[in-house]
This record gives sequence, structure tokens and C-alpha cells, in this order.
Amino acid sequence: MTDALNDIPLAEIRRTLARMVAMADSAERPKPDVINPPGHSMPGHEWRVAQHVYADHVRQPLWIVRTVDDPENCDGVHVGQPDPYNPCDPDFTGMLPVDARRLAMALLAAADRAEHLTAGVPRLQDRRATRSATT
Repeated sequence: MTDALNDIPLAEIRRTLARMVAMADSAERPKPDVINPPGHSMPGHEWRVAQHVYADHVRQPLWIVRTVDDPENCDGVHVGQPDPYNPCDPDFTGMLPVDARRLAMALLAAADRAEHLTAGVPRLQDRRATRSATT
């Protein structure tokens, strides 16, 4: 696996890194999919994320992320996890914004690692960890 990394020219690695940094710098946060009105049980912005993998092979699992405009609940982020037994009414977990950011970053890191493993492309940080462990 480490031999494959030696075959990549340094210039190509630099171009790839520059392209990735440019994408990260220009990435726009997603706009909410729904804005719940003041009369709603959870008024505020709502983002919906449909999974591409069908857990029950019938309907697409839907993750719902909400911020609530209500003064008593506006200090948190509410995440609704798909419930295959009750898809119309997901269970919501409330979390502090700092925890929501940590969860988002952990999901990004895990997705990045899974993509690299699936593609069979070693990551530079994995190579460094392997090299430092053997020396």
C-alpha cells in the first residue's frame, strides 16, 4: 500500500491539495430545506438529509436537523434520527452547538476515511503513522 504512494509525483499531490483547499474555502453551508412557521411545534430552520442506502429496502431513511426559534430551546441543535418503525415521527436528540460541530466534524472525518479505504488510496497521515510506528 505504501508503494502506491511513492508512485504519485509530488506535484500531483500539491495540485490535489490546492484543489481541495480551494473547495473547502469556497464551500457554502447548505440552506435549510424547510422553515417551520411560528405555530409549528418546533418553529425554525430544518435541514433534511436523505440516506442513499435503504435500511429497510422500502423507504429512504431521513435525518432531520433543526434549530428552534423558541427562546426556551434556541440554544441547541436538534437531530432527528430515522426511525424505521415510525418514519413520520423521528426521535429528536438535543445537543449544544459545540457538540453538534464535533459530531459534524467526526462524520466528515469518518466519511473521508471510509472513502479512502474503499478506493484503496492510502492517506498521507496513515502513511506517517505507519512509518513512525516502525522506526
